[in-house]
Formats: sequence, structure tokens, C-alpha cells
Amino acid sequence: MKHLIPAVVAALLAAPATHAQQWDTIASFGGAWDTNWGDTWVLTGGPGYIGTYTDDNGRFWLQFTDHVFEGYWAEDSSDYRCDYPVMGSYYWGRLELANSSRFPGIQMAWGYCDWGNLDKAWTFRERLPDGM
Repeated sequence: MKHLIPAVVAALLAAPATHAQQWDTIASFGGAWDTNWGDTWVLTGGPGYIGTYTDDNGRFWLQFTDHVFEGYWAEDSSDYRCDYPVMGSYYWGRLELANSSRFPGIQMAWGYCDWGNLDKAWTFRERLPDGM
């Protein structure tokens, strides 16, 4: 029995961790995600990211400025119509990407048009198999 304990401990230490989900970071943001705006696909695009999501034919782009990724989202329809188009739509707003301290995943703060606070959350809950 006393020889069995070190063997079990060694096996547990050598086994990969079995987490339900790894903590994602901005560095690993690319890929397919389940979000509160529907399935979302993220690609690297130059100094930032571009992507699409299923809600209202959504699309977005982010670029790294100073110390944060920021950019815009646009949809075919939204709660507010902006005064001028961005990304081919009058329905758009600003985005700011950040790691979430509340759950595994990533979160974006967002708002409508170019006015107001970025006081709403776009929640990237978990990764989907790429290509979905």
C-alpha cells in the first residue's frame, strides 16, 4: 500500500487538468465563440481583430490603441439609428475589449453610436469548435 500512494500521486500530477473551461485571454481571442449576441467568429486582422456574429448580421473590428483593443460593431438593425453610417450601417456603436474578472472568457464593453458610455457587456462565454 505504501508503494501505491507515490504512484497515484505521480499519476495525478502527470495527468492534464480537467477544467470545464480554460481561462481565455485577449492573446487567444481568435476563433469561434458562444456569446450573448449569438455565435461569433473572430479572426486576426492586421493590428487587431475582425469578426462576425449571428445577431442582426453583425460585424465588428478592433485595433490596438495605446493600451486597449477598441473599435466598432455594426448591424442591419438595432435599437438606435445613428446620424451617419459606419461599416455600411446606420446601426453601430463603439467597442472595447477586456479580459473578464468575473468568469472564464472575455467581455467587451459597448455602447450605441459615438455618444454615451460603454456601459453594456458583450459576453464571450465559451469557445466553439472552430469552423461551426
